[in-house]
Amino acid sequence: MTPNILLKNIPYSFCDSTLLDNRAFINGEWMVADDGRTFPVYDPEDNQEICHVANLGRAETKRAIEAAQEAFQQFRKTTNRERRWLIRRWADLIRENKNDLAAICTLELGKPFTESLGTVKYGTDFLDWFESCIEQSTGQTIPAAKGNNRIFTIKQPQGVVAAITPWNSPVAMITRKVGAAIAAGNTVVCKPAPETPLCAIAVAKLFERAGGPPGVLNIITSDPELTAEFGDEVTSHPLVRHVSFTGSTAVGRYLHAECAKTFKKTSMELGGNAPFIIFDDADISSSVDGLIASKFRSSGQTCVCANRVFVHSSIMDSFASTLAQRLTETFRYGSVWDHSVNYGPLYSGKAMDKIRVQLDDALRKGAKVSYIGSPSDAATGKGPNFCAPTVITRATPDMLFMQQETFGPLAFLVPFQADDEVVALANKTNAGLASYIYTENISRVWKVSEALESGMVGVRVGLISACEQPFGGIKDSGVGREGGMNALDEYLDIKSITLGI
Repeated sequence: MTPNILLKNIPYSFCDSTLLDNRAFINGEWMVADDGRTFPVYDPEDNQEICHVANLGRAETKRAIEAAQEAFQQFRKTTNRERRWLIRRWADLIRENKNDLAAICTLELGKPFTESLGTVKYGTDFLDWFESCIEQSTGQTIPAAKGNNRIFTIKQPQGVVAAITPWNSPVAMITRKVGAAIAAGNTVVCKPAPETPLCAIAVAKLFERAGGPPGVLNIITSDPELTAEFGDEVTSHPLVRHVSFTGSTAVGRYLHAECAKTFKKTSMELGGNAPFIIFDDADISSSVDGLIASKFRSSGQTCVCANRVFVHSSIMDSFASTLAQRLTETFRYGSVWDHSVNYGPLYSGKAMDKIRVQLDDALRKGAKVSYIGSPSDAATGKGPNFCAPTVITRATPDMLFMQQETFGPLAFLVPFQADDEVVALANKTNAGLASYIYTENISRVWKVSEALESGMVGVRVGLISACEQPFGGIKDSGVGREGGMNALDEYLDIKSITLGI
Protein backbone atom coordinates (compact mmCIF):
# COMPACT_ATOMS: atom_id res chain seq x y z
CA MET A 1 0.00 0.00 0.00
CA THR A 2 1.39 3.38 -1.00
CA PRO A 3 0.84 6.27 1.42
CA ASN A 4 -0.62 9.65 0.54
CA ILE A 5 -2.74 8.33 -2.32
CA LEU A 6 -6.11 9.94 -2.94
CA LEU A 7 -8.14 7.93 -5.43
CA LYS A 8 -11.13 10.26 -5.54
CA ASN A 9 -10.90 13.71 -7.06
CA ILE A 10 -12.28 16.58 -4.99
CA PRO A 11 -12.61 20.32 -5.65
CA TYR A 12 -9.93 21.24 -3.11
CA SER A 13 -6.15 21.67 -3.34
CA PHE A 14 -4.28 20.67 -0.20
CA CYS A 15 -1.67 23.04 1.14
CA ASP A 16 0.08 20.02 2.67
CA SER A 17 -0.91 16.84 0.89
CA THR A 18 1.21 14.72 3.26
CA LEU A 19 -1.52 15.11 5.89
CA LEU A 20 -3.68 12.82 3.78
CA ASP A 21 -2.30 9.38 4.58
CA ASN A 22 -3.65 5.84 4.81
CA ARG A 23 -1.24 4.25 7.28
CA ALA A 24 -1.51 3.50 10.97
CA PHE A 25 0.89 4.96 13.54
CA ILE A 26 2.64 2.81 16.17
CA ASN A 27 5.63 3.78 18.28
CA GLY A 28 6.49 6.71 16.04
CA GLU A 29 6.38 4.63 12.84
CA TRP A 30 3.91 4.91 10.00
CA MET A 31 2.95 1.37 9.05
CA VAL A 32 0.64 -0.95 7.17
CA ALA A 33 -1.06 -4.06 8.55
CA ASP A 34 1.13 -7.08 9.17
CA ASP A 35 -0.72 -9.03 6.49
CA GLY A 36 -1.20 -6.05 4.19
CA ARG A 37 -4.97 -5.94 4.69
CA THR A 38 -6.82 -2.70 3.96
CA PHE A 39 -10.38 -1.45 4.12
CA PRO A 40 -12.17 1.19 2.04
CA VAL A 41 -13.27 4.64 3.19
CA TYR A 42 -16.23 6.24 1.43
CA ASP A 43 -17.43 9.76 0.73
CA PRO A 44 -20.99 10.02 2.16
CA GLU A 45 -21.94 12.67 -0.38
CA ASP A 46 -21.94 10.16 -3.24
CA ASN A 47 -20.89 6.83 -1.65
CA GLN A 48 -17.80 6.79 -3.84
CA GLU A 49 -14.62 5.20 -2.53
CA ILE A 50 -11.96 7.65 -1.35
CA CYS A 51 -9.06 5.32 -0.64
CA HIS A 52 -8.03 2.21 1.28
CA VAL A 53 -6.60 2.38 4.79
CA ALA A 54 -4.44 -0.06 6.78
CA ASN A 55 -6.61 -2.68 8.49
CA LEU A 56 -4.98 -3.61 11.80
CA GLY A 57 -6.04 -6.33 14.22
CA ARG A 58 -5.18 -7.85 17.58
CA ALA A 59 -1.45 -8.40 17.00
CA GLU A 60 -0.79 -4.79 16.00
CA THR A 61 -2.99 -3.53 18.84
CA LYS A 62 -0.96 -5.52 21.33
CA ARG A 63 2.28 -4.04 19.96
CA ALA A 64 0.83 -0.55 20.22
CA ILE A 65 -0.11 -1.15 23.86
CA GLU A 66 3.40 -2.40 24.63
CA ALA A 67 4.94 0.59 22.85
CA ALA A 68 2.69 2.94 24.80
CA GLN A 69 3.67 1.28 28.07
CA GLU A 70 7.36 1.63 27.26
CA ALA A 71 6.91 5.27 26.29
CA PHE A 72 4.98 5.89 29.51
CA GLN A 73 8.02 5.09 31.63
CA GLN A 74 9.68 8.29 30.37
CA PHE A 75 6.65 10.42 29.55
CA ARG A 76 5.26 10.11 33.08
CA LYS A 77 8.40 11.95 34.26
CA THR A 78 7.82 15.00 32.06
CA THR A 79 7.03 18.18 33.92
CA ASN A 80 3.73 19.98 33.70
CA ARG A 81 5.49 22.80 31.86
CA GLU A 82 6.94 20.40 29.27
CA ARG A 83 3.52 18.89 28.57
CA ARG A 84 2.00 22.35 28.33
CA TRP A 85 4.41 23.27 25.55
CA LEU A 86 3.75 20.00 23.72
CA ILE A 87 -0.03 20.52 23.80
CA ARG A 88 0.39 24.16 22.77
CA ARG A 89 2.56 23.28 19.75
CA TRP A 90 0.07 20.59 18.74
CA ALA A 91 -2.85 23.02 18.94
CA ASP A 92 -0.95 25.66 16.97
CA LEU A 93 -0.15 23.18 14.20
CA ILE A 94 -3.80 22.14 13.97
CA ARG A 95 -4.76 25.80 13.66
CA GLU A 96 -2.15 26.37 10.97
CA ASN A 97 -3.52 23.42 8.99
CA LYS A 98 -7.21 23.97 9.72
CA ASN A 99 -8.27 24.18 6.09
CA ASP A 100 -6.64 20.89 5.15
CA LEU A 101 -8.08 19.18 8.22
CA ALA A 102 -11.51 20.57 7.40
CA ALA A 103 -11.17 19.26 3.86
CA ILE A 104 -10.36 15.76 5.15
CA CYS A 105 -13.37 15.94 7.48
CA THR A 106 -15.62 17.02 4.62
CA LEU A 107 -14.24 14.27 2.41
CA GLU A 108 -14.79 11.33 4.77
CA LEU A 109 -17.80 12.56 6.77
CA GLY A 110 -19.72 14.67 4.27
CA LYS A 111 -19.86 17.74 6.51
CA PRO A 112 -20.15 21.03 4.61
CA PHE A 113 -16.71 22.61 4.49
CA THR A 114 -17.67 25.58 6.66
CA GLU A 115 -19.09 23.24 9.30
CA SER A 116 -15.92 21.15 9.17
CA LEU A 117 -13.91 24.27 9.96
CA GLY A 118 -16.09 24.63 13.04
CA THR A 119 -15.34 21.13 14.28
CA VAL A 120 -11.59 21.71 13.78
CA LYS A 121 -11.83 24.88 15.88
CA TYR A 122 -13.80 22.96 18.50
CA GLY A 123 -10.94 20.45 18.60
CA THR A 124 -8.29 23.11 19.14
CA ASP A 125 -10.45 24.72 21.83
CA PHE A 126 -10.10 21.51 23.85
CA LEU A 127 -6.32 21.44 23.47
CA ASP A 128 -6.11 25.09 24.53
CA TRP A 129 -8.27 24.30 27.56
CA PHE A 130 -6.29 21.22 28.59
CA GLU A 131 -3.06 23.17 28.31
CA SER A 132 -4.47 25.72 30.73
CA CYS A 133 -5.53 22.95 33.14
CA ILE A 134 -2.17 21.17 33.36
CA GLU A 135 -0.47 23.34 35.95
CA GLN A 136 -3.69 23.76 37.91
CA SER A 137 -4.04 20.02 38.42
CA THR A 138 -2.41 19.81 41.83
CA GLY A 139 -2.72 17.89 45.08
CA GLN A 140 -3.57 19.25 48.50
CA THR A 141 -2.47 19.29 52.11
CA ILE A 142 -4.94 17.80 54.61
CA PRO A 143 -4.92 18.50 58.38
CA ALA A 144 -4.33 15.17 60.18
CA ALA A 145 -6.31 13.97 63.16
CA LYS A 146 -3.05 12.74 64.73
CA GLY A 147 -0.93 15.69 65.68
CA ASN A 148 2.37 14.16 64.62
CA ASN A 149 1.15 13.25 61.12
CA ARG A 150 1.03 15.33 57.97
CA ILE A 151 -1.16 14.24 55.05
CA PHE A 152 -0.83 15.43 51.51
CA THR A 153 -1.95 14.16 48.10
CA ILE A 154 -0.38 14.05 44.68
CA LYS A 155 -1.96 13.32 41.29
CA GLN A 156 -0.26 10.82 39.00
CA PRO A 157 -0.97 9.66 35.43
CA GLN A 158 -2.62 6.26 35.13
CA GLY A 159 -0.60 4.70 32.32
CA VAL A 160 -1.81 3.43 28.95
CA VAL A 161 -5.17 4.83 27.89
CA ALA A 162 -7.22 3.23 25.11
CA ALA A 163 -9.39 5.83 23.38
CA ILE A 164 -12.17 4.78 21.01
CA THR A 165 -13.60 7.75 19.12
CA PRO A 166 -16.78 8.19 17.02
CA TRP A 167 -17.20 9.28 13.43
CA ASN A 168 -19.45 12.31 13.88
CA SER A 169 -16.77 14.82 14.93
CA PRO A 170 -13.52 13.16 13.95
CA VAL A 171 -11.11 15.94 14.93
CA ALA A 172 -12.69 17.21 18.15
CA MET A 173 -13.53 13.80 19.55
CA ILE A 174 -9.86 12.83 19.28
CA THR A 175 -8.50 15.97 20.90
CA ARG A 176 -11.16 15.82 23.64
CA LYS A 177 -10.03 12.35 24.75
CA VAL A 178 -6.44 12.06 23.61
CA GLY A 179 -5.57 15.65 24.49
CA ALA A 180 -6.76 15.28 28.08
CA ALA A 181 -5.03 11.92 28.57
CA ILE A 182 -1.69 13.15 27.22
CA ALA A 183 -1.93 16.47 29.07
CA ALA A 184 -2.25 14.42 32.27
CA GLY A 185 0.93 12.49 31.44
CA ASN A 186 -0.51 9.28 30.02
CA THR A 187 0.20 7.52 26.74
CA VAL A 188 -2.59 6.61 24.33
CA VAL A 189 -3.64 3.93 21.87
CA CYS A 190 -6.43 5.54 19.84
CA LYS A 191 -8.91 3.72 17.63
CA PRO A 192 -10.87 6.09 15.34
CA ALA A 193 -14.17 5.04 13.82
CA PRO A 194 -13.87 2.97 10.61
CA GLU A 195 -15.87 5.62 8.75
CA THR A 196 -13.46 8.46 9.55
CA PRO A 197 -9.86 7.29 10.03
CA LEU A 198 -8.24 9.94 7.85
CA CYS A 199 -8.78 12.82 10.30
CA ALA A 200 -7.19 10.79 13.11
CA ILE A 201 -4.17 10.03 10.95
CA ALA A 202 -3.74 13.71 10.04
CA VAL A 203 -4.07 14.83 13.68
CA ALA A 204 -1.44 12.23 14.68
CA LYS A 205 0.93 13.55 12.00
CA LEU A 206 0.65 17.01 13.55
CA PHE A 207 1.27 15.56 17.01
CA GLU A 208 4.45 13.99 15.69
CA ARG A 209 5.54 17.31 14.17
CA ALA A 210 4.82 19.03 17.49
CA GLY A 211 7.50 16.86 19.06
CA GLY A 212 5.34 14.13 20.51
CA PRO A 213 7.69 11.31 21.60
CA PRO A 214 7.35 7.91 19.89
CA GLY A 215 4.77 5.68 21.53
CA VAL A 216 2.93 8.48 23.35
CA LEU A 217 0.20 8.55 20.70
CA ASN A 218 -0.58 5.49 18.60
CA ILE A 219 -3.32 5.25 15.96
CA ILE A 220 -4.90 1.87 15.13
CA THR A 221 -7.11 1.91 12.03
CA SER A 222 -9.42 -1.02 11.31
CA ASP A 223 -12.73 -2.01 9.77
CA PRO A 224 -15.78 -2.94 11.91
CA GLU A 225 -14.79 -6.60 12.17
CA LEU A 226 -11.27 -5.91 13.42
CA THR A 227 -12.56 -3.08 15.61
CA ALA A 228 -14.09 -5.82 17.75
CA GLU A 229 -10.63 -7.38 18.09
CA PHE A 230 -9.28 -4.02 19.23
CA GLY A 231 -11.99 -3.77 21.87
CA ASP A 232 -11.31 -7.27 23.16
CA GLU A 233 -7.58 -6.63 23.36
CA VAL A 234 -7.68 -3.29 25.18
CA THR A 235 -10.32 -4.42 27.68
CA SER A 236 -8.35 -7.56 28.60
CA HIS A 237 -4.73 -6.39 28.33
CA PRO A 238 -3.22 -5.87 31.80
CA LEU A 239 -1.15 -2.86 30.68
CA VAL A 240 -4.21 -0.82 29.69
CA ARG A 241 -5.39 1.12 32.73
CA HIS A 242 -8.19 3.24 31.26
CA VAL A 243 -10.64 2.75 28.39
CA SER A 244 -12.43 5.87 27.11
CA PHE A 245 -15.25 5.34 24.62
CA THR A 246 -17.78 7.48 22.81
CA GLY A 247 -20.51 5.66 20.92
CA SER A 248 -23.61 3.55 21.36
CA THR A 249 -24.93 2.48 24.74
CA ALA A 250 -24.89 -1.18 23.70
CA VAL A 251 -21.18 -1.15 22.86
CA GLY A 252 -20.37 0.99 25.89
CA ARG A 253 -22.15 -1.43 28.19
CA TYR A 254 -20.12 -4.32 26.77
CA LEU A 255 -16.79 -2.50 27.07
CA HIS A 256 -17.60 -1.33 30.59
CA ALA A 257 -18.44 -4.87 31.69
CA GLU A 258 -15.26 -6.29 30.16
CA CYS A 259 -13.13 -3.62 31.81
CA ALA A 260 -14.65 -4.48 35.17
CA LYS A 261 -12.96 -7.89 35.01
CA THR A 262 -9.57 -6.24 35.47
CA PHE A 263 -10.82 -3.12 37.31
CA LYS A 264 -9.84 -0.71 34.57
CA LYS A 265 -10.96 2.89 34.83
CA THR A 266 -13.58 3.75 32.22
CA SER A 267 -15.11 6.91 30.84
CA MET A 268 -18.14 6.31 28.65
CA GLU A 269 -19.97 8.98 26.66
CA LEU A 270 -22.91 7.04 25.27
CA GLY A 271 -26.25 7.52 23.57
CA GLY A 272 -28.60 10.43 24.06
CA ASN A 273 -32.32 11.00 23.65
CA ALA A 274 -32.51 14.69 24.47
CA PRO A 275 -35.86 16.30 25.28
CA PHE A 276 -36.33 19.86 24.02
CA ILE A 277 -39.19 21.54 25.93
CA ILE A 278 -40.89 24.74 24.80
CA PHE A 279 -43.26 26.09 27.45
CA ASP A 280 -46.23 28.33 26.75
CA ASP A 281 -44.40 31.48 27.90
CA ALA A 282 -41.34 30.88 25.73
CA ASP A 283 -40.21 33.35 23.10
CA ILE A 284 -41.17 31.45 19.95
CA SER A 285 -38.61 33.03 17.68
CA SER A 286 -35.76 32.36 20.10
CA SER A 287 -36.88 28.79 20.79
CA VAL A 288 -37.15 28.05 17.07
CA ASP A 289 -33.58 29.27 16.55
CA GLY A 290 -32.44 27.15 19.47
CA LEU A 291 -34.15 24.06 18.14
CA ILE A 292 -32.63 24.48 14.68
CA ALA A 293 -29.16 24.83 16.22
CA SER A 294 -29.67 21.77 18.39
CA LYS A 295 -31.67 19.48 16.11
CA PHE A 296 -30.24 20.12 12.66
CA ARG A 297 -26.57 20.86 13.32
CA SER A 298 -24.50 18.26 11.49
CA SER A 299 -27.76 17.05 9.93
CA GLY A 300 -28.91 15.88 13.36
CA GLN A 301 -25.90 13.63 13.92
CA THR A 302 -24.68 14.57 17.39
CA CYS A 303 -25.34 12.84 20.70
CA VAL A 304 -26.75 16.03 22.22
CA CYS A 305 -29.14 16.80 19.36
CA ALA A 306 -32.75 17.42 20.37
CA ASN A 307 -34.54 14.13 19.84
CA ARG A 308 -37.99 14.61 21.39
CA VAL A 309 -39.46 18.10 20.95
CA PHE A 310 -42.22 18.87 23.45
CA VAL A 311 -44.26 21.97 22.58
CA HIS A 312 -47.03 23.37 24.75
CA SER A 313 -50.30 22.73 22.93
CA SER A 314 -51.33 26.40 23.13
CA ILE A 315 -48.40 27.48 20.92
CA MET A 316 -47.98 24.37 18.77
CA ASP A 317 -49.42 25.83 15.55
CA SER A 318 -47.47 29.07 15.85
CA PHE A 319 -44.27 27.24 16.73
CA ALA A 320 -44.55 24.74 13.86
CA SER A 321 -45.25 27.41 11.24
CA THR A 322 -42.39 29.61 12.48
CA LEU A 323 -40.07 26.60 12.47
CA ALA A 324 -40.98 25.77 8.87
CA GLN A 325 -40.38 29.33 7.73
CA ARG A 326 -37.07 29.61 9.56
CA LEU A 327 -35.81 26.27 8.19
CA THR A 328 -36.48 27.50 4.67
CA GLU A 329 -34.49 30.64 5.40
CA THR A 330 -31.63 28.93 7.26
CA PHE A 331 -30.34 26.12 5.09
CA ARG A 332 -28.68 26.19 1.72
CA TYR A 333 -28.16 22.88 -0.09
CA GLY A 334 -25.65 21.83 -2.69
CA SER A 335 -22.13 20.48 -2.87
CA VAL A 336 -20.53 20.27 0.58
CA TRP A 337 -17.44 21.88 -0.95
CA ASP A 338 -19.41 25.05 -1.72
CA HIS A 339 -18.62 27.47 1.13
CA SER A 340 -22.17 28.85 1.04
CA VAL A 341 -23.70 25.41 1.69
CA ASN A 342 -24.50 24.70 5.35
CA TYR A 343 -26.31 21.37 5.25
CA GLY A 344 -24.92 17.99 4.25
CA PRO A 345 -25.79 14.31 3.94
CA LEU A 346 -26.01 11.63 6.60
CA TYR A 347 -22.88 9.59 7.14
CA SER A 348 -24.14 6.34 5.55
CA GLY A 349 -27.01 4.31 4.18
CA LYS A 350 -27.39 2.73 7.62
CA ALA A 351 -28.37 6.14 8.99
CA MET A 352 -30.90 6.58 6.19
CA ASP A 353 -32.47 3.22 7.01
CA LYS A 354 -32.95 4.23 10.65
CA ILE A 355 -34.59 7.50 9.58
CA ARG A 356 -37.06 5.66 7.34
CA VAL A 357 -38.02 3.20 10.07
CA GLN A 358 -38.77 5.96 12.59
CA LEU A 359 -40.67 8.07 10.09
CA ASP A 360 -42.75 5.13 8.84
CA ASP A 361 -43.59 4.18 12.42
CA ALA A 362 -44.74 7.71 13.25
CA LEU A 363 -46.86 8.10 10.10
CA ARG A 364 -48.46 4.71 10.65
CA LYS A 365 -49.50 5.83 14.14
CA GLY A 366 -51.09 9.10 13.01
CA ALA A 367 -48.28 11.65 12.77
CA LYS A 368 -48.10 14.10 9.90
CA VAL A 369 -45.15 15.55 7.97
CA SER A 370 -45.76 19.29 8.18
CA TYR A 371 -42.51 20.41 6.56
CA ILE A 372 -39.72 18.94 4.47
CA GLY A 373 -36.86 20.77 2.77
CA SER A 374 -37.84 21.58 -0.79
CA PRO A 375 -36.70 18.89 -3.26
CA SER A 376 -35.94 21.60 -5.79
CA ASP A 377 -33.70 23.44 -3.33
CA ALA A 378 -31.97 20.19 -2.40
CA ALA A 379 -31.57 18.85 -5.91
CA THR A 380 -27.92 19.78 -6.33
CA GLY A 381 -27.03 18.33 -2.93
CA LYS A 382 -29.26 15.28 -3.05
CA GLY A 383 -27.43 11.99 -3.27
CA PRO A 384 -27.85 8.56 -1.72
CA ASN A 385 -27.51 9.74 1.90
CA PHE A 386 -29.26 13.09 1.71
CA CYS A 387 -32.20 13.64 4.07
CA ALA A 388 -33.75 17.11 4.10
CA PRO A 389 -34.78 18.78 7.39
CA THR A 390 -38.19 17.36 8.24
CA VAL A 391 -40.79 18.40 10.81
CA ILE A 392 -43.38 15.89 12.03
CA THR A 393 -46.44 17.06 13.97
CA ARG A 394 -49.11 15.09 15.85
CA ALA A 395 -46.36 12.96 17.31
CA THR A 396 -47.30 10.90 20.37
CA PRO A 397 -45.38 9.20 23.20
CA ASP A 398 -46.07 5.70 21.85
CA MET A 399 -43.91 6.25 18.76
CA LEU A 400 -40.50 4.70 18.18
CA PHE A 401 -38.53 7.95 18.31
CA MET A 402 -39.48 8.42 21.98
CA GLN A 403 -37.23 5.55 23.05
CA GLN A 404 -34.77 5.38 20.16
CA GLU A 405 -32.21 8.06 19.34
CA THR A 406 -32.90 9.38 15.83
CA PHE A 407 -29.45 10.72 14.90
CA GLY A 408 -30.87 12.47 11.90
CA PRO A 409 -32.81 15.58 10.81
CA LEU A 410 -36.33 14.54 11.86
CA ALA A 411 -37.98 16.87 14.38
CA PHE A 412 -40.93 15.12 16.07
CA LEU A 413 -43.21 17.68 17.78
CA VAL A 414 -45.18 16.32 20.75
CA PRO A 415 -47.88 18.51 22.39
CA PHE A 416 -48.17 18.77 26.17
CA GLN A 417 -50.28 20.65 28.70
CA ALA A 418 -48.74 20.66 32.18
CA ASP A 419 -45.21 21.01 33.60
CA ASP A 420 -45.38 17.77 35.57
CA GLU A 421 -46.63 15.93 32.49
CA VAL A 422 -43.76 17.04 30.27
CA VAL A 423 -41.07 16.42 32.88
CA ALA A 424 -42.38 12.88 33.32
CA LEU A 425 -42.33 12.34 29.56
CA ALA A 426 -38.84 13.82 29.27
CA ASN A 427 -37.52 11.49 31.96
CA LYS A 428 -39.23 8.40 30.55
CA THR A 429 -36.09 7.07 28.86
CA ASN A 430 -32.98 5.18 29.87
CA ALA A 431 -30.81 7.91 28.38
CA GLY A 432 -29.75 10.97 30.32
CA LEU A 433 -27.21 13.02 28.39
CA ALA A 434 -28.68 16.43 27.51
CA SER A 435 -31.95 18.32 27.94
CA TYR A 436 -33.17 21.72 26.76
CA ILE A 437 -35.89 24.06 28.03
CA TYR A 438 -37.28 27.37 26.82
CA THR A 439 -39.25 29.47 29.28
CA GLU A 440 -39.23 33.04 30.60
CA ASN A 441 -40.27 31.94 34.11
CA ILE A 442 -37.18 31.92 36.35
CA SER A 443 -38.88 29.72 38.94
CA ARG A 444 -39.68 27.16 36.25
CA VAL A 445 -36.07 27.32 35.01
CA TRP A 446 -34.79 26.06 38.37
CA LYS A 447 -37.54 23.56 39.07
CA VAL A 448 -37.46 21.90 35.66
CA SER A 449 -33.65 21.99 35.31
CA GLU A 450 -33.29 20.21 38.63
CA ALA A 451 -36.07 17.71 37.85
CA LEU A 452 -34.74 16.64 34.44
CA GLU A 453 -32.70 13.44 34.60
CA SER A 454 -29.72 14.38 32.44
CA GLY A 455 -26.10 15.35 32.90
CA MET A 456 -26.48 18.66 31.04
CA VAL A 457 -29.32 21.15 30.64
CA GLY A 458 -29.49 23.99 28.15
CA VAL A 459 -31.76 26.84 29.23
CA ARG A 460 -32.74 29.14 26.37
CA VAL A 461 -29.77 27.87 24.34
CA GLY A 462 -29.61 25.19 21.68
CA LEU A 463 -25.84 24.65 21.71
CA ILE A 464 -24.31 23.49 24.98
CA SER A 465 -21.00 21.84 24.01
CA ALA A 466 -17.93 23.77 25.15
CA CYS A 467 -14.44 22.84 26.28
CA GLU A 468 -14.93 24.59 29.63
CA GLN A 469 -18.09 22.61 30.37
CA PRO A 470 -18.16 19.18 32.06
CA PHE A 471 -19.61 17.04 29.24
CA GLY A 472 -21.33 13.76 30.08
CA GLY A 473 -24.51 12.04 31.14
CA ILE A 474 -26.24 9.85 33.68
CA LYS A 475 -28.23 6.60 33.47
CA ASP A 476 -27.47 4.74 30.23
CA SER A 477 -25.71 7.77 28.78
CA GLY A 478 -22.49 6.78 30.46
CA VAL A 479 -20.04 7.56 33.24
CA GLY A 480 -17.42 10.26 33.66
CA ARG A 481 -17.04 13.76 32.27
CA GLU A 482 -14.96 15.28 29.47
CA GLY A 483 -13.89 18.92 29.54
CA GLY A 484 -14.45 21.37 32.37
CA MET A 485 -12.22 22.36 35.27
CA ASN A 486 -11.61 18.73 36.27
CA ALA A 487 -11.01 17.43 32.75
CA LEU A 488 -7.63 15.90 33.56
CA ASP A 489 -8.84 14.20 36.73
CA GLU A 490 -10.45 11.44 34.65
CA TYR A 491 -6.94 10.42 33.64
CA LEU A 492 -5.17 10.93 36.98
CA ASP A 493 -4.92 8.82 40.12
CA ILE A 494 -4.87 10.49 43.52
CA LYS A 495 -2.23 9.18 45.90
CA SER A 496 -2.32 10.16 49.57
CA ILE A 497 0.91 10.28 51.55
CA THR A 498 0.97 10.34 55.36
CA LEU A 499 4.14 11.62 56.93
CA GLY A 500 5.01 11.16 60.57
CA ILE A 501 7.18 13.90 62.06
